[in-house]
Amino acid sequence: MKSQWLLLAALIGGLVVNGQTLFTYGKKAVSKQEFEKAFNKNPTPDVERSKALSEYLNLYINYKLKVQSGYDEKLYESASFQLESKNFEQQLAENIIKEEVGIKKLVNEAFSRSQKDIHAAHVFIPIAPNSDTIKALQQITEAYKALQSGADFSEVAAKYSTDENVRKVKGDLGFITVFTLQYAIESQIYALQVGQFSKPYRSKYGYHIFKNIGERSALGKRKVAQLLLSLPPQATSADKQKVSKLADSVYQMLLHGETFEAATAKFSNDTRTANSGGVLPEISVGQFDANYEAQIYSLKKVGDISKPFETSIGYHIVKLLDILPVGRDLNDPSTNAQLKQQVENDTRLLLYKKAKIATWLQLTNYKSASYLQDALWGYTDSALANKPLKTYQGITDTTTLFSFAKQRIPVSAWIQYLRKEAITNRIFYSKALSDFVDESCINYYTAHLVDYNATMQQQVKEFDEANLLFAAMDAHVWGKGGTNIEGLKNYYSQHSEKYQWASGVSALVFTCKSKVLATEIATKIKAAPNNWRTIVADYGVNCIADSGRFEQTAIPIKAKIERTIGFMSAPEENANEDTYTFMYVTAVHTTKEQRNFEDAKGMVINDYQNYLEQQWLEGLKKQYPVTVNTAVFKTIH
Repeated sequence: MKSQWLLLAALIGGLVVNGQTLFTYGKKAVSKQEFEKAFNKNPTPDVERSKALSEYLNLYINYKLKVQSGYDEKLYESASFQLESKNFEQQLAENIIKEEVGIKKLVNEAFSRSQKDIHAAHVFIPIAPNSDTIKALQQITEAYKALQSGADFSEVAAKYSTDENVRKVKGDLGFITVFTLQYAIESQIYALQVGQFSKPYRSKYGYHIFKNIGERSALGKRKVAQLLLSLPPQATSADKQKVSKLADSVYQMLLHGETFEAATAKFSNDTRTANSGGVLPEISVGQFDANYEAQIYSLKKVGDISKPFETSIGYHIVKLLDILPVGRDLNDPSTNAQLKQQVENDTRLLLYKKAKIATWLQLTNYKSASYLQDALWGYTDSALANKPLKTYQGITDTTTLFSFAKQRIPVSAWIQYLRKEAITNRIFYSKALSDFVDESCINYYTAHLVDYNATMQQQVKEFDEANLLFAAMDAHVWGKGGTNIEGLKNYYSQHSEKYQWASGVSALVFTCKSKVLATEIATKIKAAPNNWRTIVADYGVNCIADSGRFEQTAIPIKAKIERTIGFMSAPEENANEDTYTFMYVTAVHTTKEQRNFEDAKGMVINDYQNYLEQQWLEGLKKQYPVTVNTAVFKTIH
């Protein structure tokens, strides 16, 4: 029994120590856990840990004192501080929300889909506003039954699709890849096995049945230039023959030495690109009609030029500028970053956010106000039509539609949303209001995420305190130490013995664009050292010269320097640069000499700032007396 009590006491004692204060400064306290968390952000080898802990304790105490000084002086009230804090908070919130809704899953999914292109087809029955959705559903159901009975998909697409363009091509969509189509449609197609067709699917465009006709390894993107010879509207056979003949002539010119850029400037009717060599934005699978795409992807080598080919708008000649293959390794930073950016810019991320709306509405304390819908619709009609506004049973611009914990959303914001979305028909108001609530919730949750996310609270606090530390150091140390010339000169006078030149040389230092150039200039300077400025000037930016005094330990080249006036070092290649440096010794200094203020100024500023910092810290420790609990500190290992 006694041993059990001893064990229990030891456990409680451990918990108490872990919860105890490590040190206090004034009326503030810092716990062991806070200190350990900060220290462990930079792992230290076990053999050095004891010494590192002692050193870090002193640094952390000083850090807390300086930050507290920033709080007390209200440095956080400055406009620049508030702006930086808000920008960081916004960026952090966006990143945290992306992680919360599953951006990693979306990136992984996009990568998986990017590895193959799918030849897709669909039966399509579009649904126009105010059209008969029941009839459309019946038609797609009949098409689905025909497919289940074994009917050929292309024939079913031609027979049942009510979109004329779809019927013409018998439902063939050509090849598609990730990001080619709306995410929900893309997901329908990528869920199918080769040869499989989907159940009827309702998109915002209408009803579809999709089929996976076949697959291939993804072809990636292409960079091309095009020369377009356009056809006139309602072109006749004679018109086509004339343009076709011109296209053949231009193609022969290209084969016999005419540059693509010159031919494009002379003949292309594509006004967007004619004066820039015909260069188009990067092209991906599924962006253009199947014929145009097939011509582009048939070009195998950079520089290849297609024969003229016809589309609905004219005759094209295309030159392949670059092949951009699909990234095959998601761990490759470039591939990962590109996919992440595409996901962030795509509607799929918004859909994943909307899946969180129910949770976020509850978290943000969403409340719908009490109002009559017909009155709101009437007020909305008048506002959107810019008619004189009157009160519709209590509805005005300032009437609250709904609210969150710290924000109310008025009718005026609803009207602005409808105008932004170009919604003017009352039949869409109910759906639009639901979307408006969703968008407002996402915006509010993002703007106030710090209220709901402990990790973000900590990161924002750390960022703000780092900025406070910077502001306090600038106010008490850097600003004073760098601009107070009188203080610097006084410090220099009082400590002039610290600022001595050690033995070394004075020298001219030349940096040239090449070894050949450096050798040539060195020969000329060796022959006429007094004319070095004129010699260097003749070479412009290809040679940069400087002069200075250098202590023996700070000579800016690796080779050993002879301490003899007139010594010229050999040109020496600079690391990470395709440049060469050599020196010419103009004076030799064998004894220590006093540095003047200007020569010592950099060192004086550094020393003076250290002095100011120590004086400031001494004052802070008097203002906020520091007490360290050594018993708790000894428990940190």
